[in-house]
Amino acid sequence: MAVLDPRNNTVVIRVVYDGAPMAGKSTSVAALGRGFGSKVYSPAQVNGRTLYFDWLEYTGGQFEGHRIRCQIISVPGQASLAPRRRLMLQSADAVVFVADSSPAGFISDRGALSGLARMLEQIPAPPVGLVLQANKRDHSHAIPLEQIRSMMESVGLRAGVVESVANQGVGIREAFVLAVRLALDRVRELTRTKLLLQGRPQFDSPQELLDVLKKGDDGSRKYSGKAGRVRSRVSQVEPESIVSDAIAQATLESEPVAKGHVPATPDERVESGLVWPPVDGRTVLHEIAKARIQLSCSEQGDWSGVSDGWQIYSAASEVFDDVNAGRMALVEVARSHAAGDRGRSLDKCVALAGDGNGRYRLWRITRLAEAAISA
Repeated sequence: MAVLDPRNNTVVIRVVYDGAPMAGKSTSVAALGRGFGSKVYSPAQVNGRTLYFDWLEYTGGQFEGHRIRCQIISVPGQASLAPRRRLMLQSADAVVFVADSSPAGFISDRGALSGLARMLEQIPAPPVGLVLQANKRDHSHAIPLEQIRSMMESVGLRAGVVESVANQGVGIREAFVLAVRLALDRVRELTRTKLLLQGRPQFDSPQELLDVLKKGDDGSRKYSGKAGRVRSRVSQVEPESIVSDAIAQATLESEPVAKGHVPATPDERVESGLVWPPVDGRTVLHEIAKARIQLSCSEQGDWSGVSDGWQIYSAASEVFDDVNAGRMALVEVARSHAAGDRGRSLDKCVALAGDGNGRYRLWRITRLAEAAISA
């Protein structure tokens, strides 16, 4: 869980890369490492498979006046190492699930996602952000994205989906940026509910994490002395690296370019604190941004659109010159929805975003099936 570390005025967040064996977790973290200008710290591998974790760290960017310290960790995928995987996932603020898009890998994805769903359910609110990084999209028989989404829903999960080819570095940055945004949404909600802990992180270094894992070892430790690799030190990212740029992008709010009288629709760049639900809502915004919704205006001045299973709507009366007035309206709508919802909601979202014309517009986004029920 995120903490506010007063020693250096940083907010520490953890992004954990999960997935079935050989899906591309370590390859993805290695691609981020190249962006860092730093090597990955990996205590041990056997036959190319991670036994403990891969670790990267970056400090930079600002959130609510605090610097952001991001711990990036991948977990082992082998079933025999499940206790290690569980410990690291329980401390995540956002999870990037690396899915294998090949037909053979897709079978393993389902089992790993089912286990992840059970673990995430046990973590106290606010929810942990989830990104599905559909890897190996260059495979000649890659599973269609809609089939991957259906499989996620069948195990009770919905996530922002980003396509990737990890061994070429394609899509890695996009998945990471979305994960950081979701983690910071979670931090904001922890702060609002006075649940954000202050103090030293549970694991302040990769060595501390390794020591904890070894203490609870189930016998796999005997492999660590064989073909282990301990790559060189963890260092801060160089200022011009792609990951430094990614952190900066993740903390920026949406500033849409003016598009005449047609308002800009919100996407996952909406400023933290202006989207409800605070974590799941950003996942919804990520999905509708890919839907390319065409807006139409009613005679009353209301804007709406439908595409790919989503409906988006903004009333003529819900446009504000001042962001604070818009935020108050969002809070009222969110309270109304929260009172009628039970548990998490991945089927609706309320967001306040710049309309591209210098004002702020309140948007209500709903899945069509849910919209039909509410009508």
